[in-house]
Amino acid sequence: MKKIPRENRPEKTGTGRGRGFYYSLILHAALVLVFVVGIDLSTSTPAPTPPGEGKVMNVTAVDPNAVAREVEKLKSAETAKQREAERKIKEAEKRREKEEQALEKLKTEKENLKREKEAENKRLDEEKQRIQEEKQQVELEKQQALAEKKKLDEQKKREEDKKKAVEEKKKEEAKKKTEAEEKKKAEEKKKAEAEEKKKADEKKKADEKKKADDAKKQAEAKRKAAEAKALADELAAEEAELAAANQSRADQSELARYTAAILRQVSGNFVAPDIKSGLKCTLLVRMIPGGEVVDARVVKSSGNTTFDRQAELAVRKASPLPVPDDPRLFQQMKDIQFEFDPSELN
Repeated sequence: MKKIPRENRPEKTGTGRGRGFYYSLILHAALVLVFVVGIDLSTSTPAPTPPGEGKVMNVTAVDPNAVAREVEKLKSAETAKQREAERKIKEAEKRREKEEQALEKLKTEKENLKREKEAENKRLDEEKQRIQEEKQQVELEKQQALAEKKKLDEQKKREEDKKKAVEEKKKEEAKKKTEAEEKKKAEEKKKAEAEEKKKADEKKKADEKKKADDAKKQAEAKRKAAEAKALADELAAEEAELAAANQSRADQSELARYTAAILRQVSGNFVAPDIKSGLKCTLLVRMIPGGEVVDARVVKSSGNTTFDRQAELAVRKASPLPVPDDPRLFQQMKDIQFEFDPSELN
């Protein structure tokens, strides 16, 4: 509490002041008597007094009412002094109370700033935690995609091994069959040589049948080869489709993260006009590598031109915006369109 200077402090009333008041009152009354009585102290020689007559003094009578009025004036003056002293005391008390209130207000403001700082630190910690969780989610999706690719690779290898086994088996069977046919041909040749004329027609029919069988076998082999190739192509297409889907999910997650960062940065530079809340608009933003904004305009108005103008200005003030370093990803978001709703970012 601020101390009141000693010279400004009012005198305290008490027993000593009461005694001084009465001493002063008596002194003033005596002076009044001196002036009012008007005793004739002339030095001129008085006339002789006739024998037998007493001396007579010329004395002016004291007016009790005048004395009372003078005493009343003195009392009023003293009372006024006492009231003035009490007024100064009250003013000093009021100044002291105002100073205490000012100190209390400063203390409250300091505590409010401390709470606001703690709240901001808490918000930053929560934001860091959310970003960390998003990174963990992206990493989890990446691991899942790798596991799925490994599974497909293993399945493809099993299919290829199975295909090779089938082909080997077919080759072995074809070889055995060819050997058997060659043996049969040799035997038939011997018989044909012995009965060449008799079996000429039969041999011709057998040859034609053999050609038909061979053609049938070749056609069957071609069919199976085509089926195997179709299966391989299908597996390759599925693998490419899965890889593309995984890449697309990863890209969308990364783009969503940068879009959220852009919204936060734009919102931090947005100065809300003195209008009703709940307004939102759609913005189209064009950027160059590095996030520098080259164009920002409202493509779907909020219905309020002041709000729209402040939204465009917030984008330009927030430049450069956060964008991915990967040129492939940047190409997907160099012209970005998003809905700007400040109420969702609070």
